[in-house]
Amino acid sequence: MINTKISKIKMNFRDQLLAELSKRNTDYIASVVDNNKELFKQLIDLILTNEEFVSGRAAWVIETIWIKYPDMIKPYINEMIDFLPKSKFDNQKRHFLKMLTTINLNELDDERLGILIDRCFTWLEDPMYPTAVKMFSMQIIHNFIKIEPSLASELIAIIENQFDDGTPGFKNRGEKILKDLYKIVD
Repeated sequence: MINTKISKIKMNFRDQLLAELSKRNTDYIASVVDNNKELFKQLIDLILTNEEFVSGRAAWVIETIWIKYPDMIKPYINEMIDFLPKSKFDNQKRHFLKMLTTINLNELDDERLGILIDRCFTWLEDPMYPTAVKMFSMQIIHNFIKIEPSLASELIAIIENQFDDGTPGFKNRGEKILKDLYKIVD
């Protein structure tokens, strides 16, 4: 009977996510989940389905919950990173990367750190990705450079190469990061 209940809740989340793409709906679902770890896990599972509309909207809800309860994502950081190369939609990437900008990269194992940094470089360099994905990728790489300063010159070159054609958001984040990176390479 409990499994049926959990299954119904999962189905209800899916249906609610599909009902409306809005901040109001996102906030509503986040308020239902609040800091309930079982319900949070159900949303994580919906993201990992990679289902159009459902997955990205569930990621938005997770980010909304994360703002209030940042520790809720800790048990899922490895899953989030492992999922990044498989993610099909930019909104998934954007929400996951935003949350991952705040983690301590020193706590990741080498394999996961490699996956994360590789994805971030790929998305930052590709002109097809939206500004938010690029900005959060840039920030994660910048955070990594504090561990591995030898990559500073590479990140500088990528940012400078895209700077003239970048959006105001890209330029704003890029200027702040470049200012710090120039200190590292001098």
